[in-house]
Amino acid sequence: METGSLRLGLMAVFAVSGSIVFIANEVHKRLLSNFMKKIEFELAGSGKCQVKKRVRFADDVREPSSNNKEYRKRSHRAVAIAKKAKVGGDADRRQVLKMPLNRQVLYKGILRCKTL
Repeated sequence: METGSLRLGLMAVFAVSGSIVFIANEVHKRLLSNFMKKIEFELAGSGKCQVKKRVRFADDVREPSSNNKEYRKRSHRAVAIAKKAKVGGDADRRQVLKMPLNRQVLYKGILRCKTL
């Protein structure tokens, strides 16, 4: 009789522990799959739902003339000033000194790099 109840108790322990292992495994799978879905959404899914950013200009921005002639004139002037500053005339130095300080430093650095 004792062996029968021992067997019955052992079977109950196996059944309970097996069901606990099974339930723990299912919970782990669900938590892991939910976690992976959240990670995938954060990494890859954010690009899908993200609104495309648009450029907004300030109100005081001027529209360039056709074919960007203004920009070309300004850039050619800047290159010409830099070349003249390299030659070193008095009028050129005065023109460079009229520039804002940050531009002066920029041109001096560019000229220094070109001479190296």
